[in-house]
Amino acid sequence: MNNKADVFELYSDWYLTQSGQATLSKLDDLCAETLSEIFGYYAIEAGVLSGQHSLLEHSRIARGVSLIDKSRMNSSLISKKKSTNNDESDSFSSLISSYEKLPLAADNVDLVVASHVLESSDDPHQVLREIDRVLVPEGHCILIGFNPYAISGLGKHVKTGISRNKSFYKLRSAPRVRDWFSLLGFEVLDVQYMGFRPGIRNKKIFDSLSWLENWGEFAGPLLGKLYIMHVKKQVVAMTPHKKVWRAPAVLSGGKVVLNNTAQRIRRENYSNY
Repeated sequence: MNNKADVFELYSDWYLTQSGQATLSKLDDLCAETLSEIFGYYAIEAGVLSGQHSLLEHSRIARGVSLIDKSRMNSSLISKKKSTNNDESDSFSSLISSYEKLPLAADNVDLVVASHVLESSDDPHQVLREIDRVLVPEGHCILIGFNPYAISGLGKHVKTGISRNKSFYKLRSAPRVRDWFSLLGFEVLDVQYMGFRPGIRNKKIFDSLSWLENWGEFAGPLLGKLYIMHVKKQVVAMTPHKKVWRAPAVLSGGKVVLNNTAQRIRRENYSNY
């Protein structure tokens, strides 16, 4: 695995397989349910599925932006959508960007849908910091990642490509990503797994194993090919510190407060002190 473009192509090819298409269909259903409850002004979509398959079509947010990594510009999987509806074309646009340095202002995005941005980056912590930076307080992020513990496998081409360079672009597990989000102050609202059928090429046999999807949701959620993590950005309100001023000495009963010198003089000159 020589560069990031190879990684994107590797993951994109998996979604073109029979197993990938079935998982993508279930992912659409999940996003339709989750994104229908998230509102705001701006949403961005980034990662492997950005430019290949839009998940923001289920969102109720007014304006969406698709962020396409600059290393993928020559990829044949990037589809250029042409719409005859002016309103639809005005509400969705594309940007060429690096996910480690997003060209967006801080605290300006209500929703981020990111697919495989961690396993396709050699600096995943910086990617999460950028997501944290651009999200508004109480903003949402839907993160989609490959599960490294899936016993059904992600296809021979994915395993082979990952093993060539274990130090970069490796798969991160959902528990580890959850910890990373927690360190940034995010609240993890939900984690779901999907894609429990093995990658069998025979369509008839593959369809006959559809019962594994329902079984996996209850009996083995850690065995799914994908995990989908829904998190929300939490911002702790800082209470301004007010300096407490000491009240001056109160004069009462005709008496005054004497300093040390006045008290010594009074003791030396007045025996009844």
